[in-house]
Formats: sequence, structure tokens, C-alpha cells
Amino acid sequence: MRLKGLVACGLAATVLLTCFTGEAARHPYDERLSATRIMKPWPVETKDSGGVLLFSDSPEYVRDYGILYRDVVQGEARIFYYHVNVTARPGKLAVVLENLGQKNTQVVITRGGMAIPNTNYFEVGKGLEIAYMHRTQPEKKVFLEAGGTALLQPAMEDLLEPQKLMSGMYDFHTQERVRVSVVFCPADADPVTFVRTAKVLPKDKEALRGTFPGMNRTVKAKRPYDPDKDGLVYIPIGDNRYDAYKQGIDATDGSLALNYGNYGVVYRYELPLRGRNTTRLLLSPLGGTYAGAVRVEADKREERLVHTPMGSLFFGGDTPPDLEANIGHNILLHEEFELANIGTYKSYKRFALEYSPPGASNMPVLLILSPAQMMRRGGLARRRQGTIVRRERPLYRSRRGHY
Repeated sequence: MRLKGLVACGLAATVLLTCFTGEAARHPYDERLSATRIMKPWPVETKDSGGVLLFSDSPEYVRDYGILYRDVVQGEARIFYYHVNVTARPGKLAVVLENLGQKNTQVVITRGGMAIPNTNYFEVGKGLEIAYMHRTQPEKKVFLEAGGTALLQPAMEDLLEPQKLMSGMYDFHTQERVRVSVVFCPADADPVTFVRTAKVLPKDKEALRGTFPGMNRTVKAKRPYDPDKDGLVYIPIGDNRYDAYKQGIDATDGSLALNYGNYGVVYRYELPLRGRNTTRLLLSPLGGTYAGAVRVEADKREERLVHTPMGSLFFGGDTPPDLEANIGHNILLHEEFELANIGTYKSYKRFALEYSPPGASNMPVLLILSPAQMMRRGGLARRRQGTIVRRERPLYRSRRGHY
């Protein structure tokens, strides 16, 4: 998993950052222009809720057969897995459910998605975001007899070819205690049978696996945003200072776990908008290359799924490497920032974004609110570089497990 900008090497652009200290005059912008481009941190309050998140990303590159992560859940839960087959042979990557209770039970899948395995990790990460963010998802029930086992999804019988990444994320709940195991087994093996004797594989040095309480995070603005009065503002996501990483336990050995980047956490940003003029929302990656999607909700009358970025598979590769250190201060927005347009919106008392850090992408990012007219005049939304997705083909599997 790419995270925290660890792969931001090779970026060599110069960064222009400023507080209200007169430093803007030292840069090749006049003072009037600099003042209109200063972004301020927007005050928010955060609350975590929901069941537990099971995060399986270690070992990320799977070189042997075995159990990649497992834990026992009861009630509401989410599983997020992200693994690459680096063996020389095809295998099966599956999530296996085991009913540990004395009664029959059902695992009710309320939401989720699985990306099409690919050697292009950005296609997998973005494809999973798009699949998960779809609202029209009927519930799916997996029946488990007392002591019985089953796959979370039938498509998990499909083979994962060498060098390909597989990733999925599912929300579910159950009344009985159910052991959830992410396994990688030989192509001719049955994952349900394999899990009974398989051993837990050791985690890699990044140790990105664990169980984390509070799988959802709600971020509320402390006051409505008015583009005319408030100007440029931003909210950091996944920086571990203003947006803390989730802490949990690796259930396989009892060690402490830290979710660098909060992968698998689903955010809801509640951002009421007011004023006579429209607001433009933008996403800017600070850690490096990025490919994802967000869902926009406006007064429950308007919903849209927005790719970040649109038109290109990814963006962020040209972002200067040292922007993260200035989070929490006033920042001068200039043409070196890479921006994905989330849209322009009028005043809404109830306005929200649903977001989750995409696999394969780098954190942190900035969510930026701006007067729409300012961005049109300033010409900051320059053309993003990246791989243009010209072919119309799906990046994720359907609810029934098909491509």
C-alpha cells in the first residue's frame, strides 16, 4: 500500500508556502494575488462510530500460502483487503467465514465491492472506490450453520494470477460470533477447507493489518461555509495530526496496530454551504500519486459519484514533496498544486461528501472549499497529467461477483 508520501521521491518542484507574515512578497506573485490565494484551515469536529474494521494488507506481497489476517467479529464489521500475488503460480485469495456460535446464523452483507485484479494498482484502487460508493446495493445473505464455513463472495473462487493485485471492501453484520479469515491458497484448493489447517503468515515490515474499532468517521464543519466571506479553506485527510490514524490490535499476535492513512475507514464530511454565490470543491494530493472517487450528497435530493480525477486514471505525480509539513497553517495555493474538481454547488443546509482513502494511493490529501468564481479566474486547475482511461470497461465486479 502506498502511504504517507513515501513514494514521493523524484518530485523536484519548489513549494511556495506562507502565513500572514509578509513572506508572500518574496515570491514571484504580487501581494494582492497572494492574499487571494491563501488557504486557511477550516475548523471541524470529528467523531468515530460503527463496528470494527478488519484491515488485511500485510504481507502486501504474498509469497506463500496461508492466512493473511483473521479475527472474530460479532455485530457490525467491515473487511478491507489488499494483496498482490508474487508467487510464480495462480492462487485463490478469499475471505472465509466460520460460525463459532451454537446456532445457525446469517452474515448480512449491506454494502461492498471487489475490484478486477490487475497489475495496474491504480486501476484496482480506483475501481474498488467506484464499486463501494455505488448506493444501489441490495443486501446479500450468507447462511452459516452452527460450526459451518462459507466464502464471503462466490467470485473468491476465481484465480488470482501472478503479479496481480486483488482488493475488496465489504460491510456486514452477524448475530453470532464469526471468525473472518483472509486466505491465499493453491489454485486447486478449496479455501473453505484450506482455512482449517492453514497457518497465519508473518506480517511484513509495514505491518498494515489489524482490527480497528469505529470503522466510520464523521467530520462536521463547526459553521457553514460562505464562499464570499470565508475565501479559500481546506480540511486535511489522513495526515495523523488533524486527522488521526486509527489505532487497534493485530488479532493474530496481540500487538498494537496503526492504520497509516486510515485505509478502509469511511468518512462522511458534513459541510453546510451558504451565501449567494456557488462553492467549488477540490481534492489535492500531498503524498504523491492518487486515484479515487467520492460521493456527493446535497439535501438528499442530489447525489453524484465523482472520480478523482475525472478523465485521467490518476494524478498527483507532479506534486512537490514537502507540502505535508505545512498542514494546519495558512498555505499559498499556486499552480504547483494538483487539483481534482469535485464540482460546483449552490447553498445547501445539508451538504455532505462520502470518502474513503483508496488503496494504492498516497495520503494525505486536502479537501479544498473555494469561491467558484475565484477558481475560474485564477486558472489554477491546469491540465492534470496521468494515464487517460479511453476504453470503456469496468474496474470492479458486480454485486453478484461477476465482472
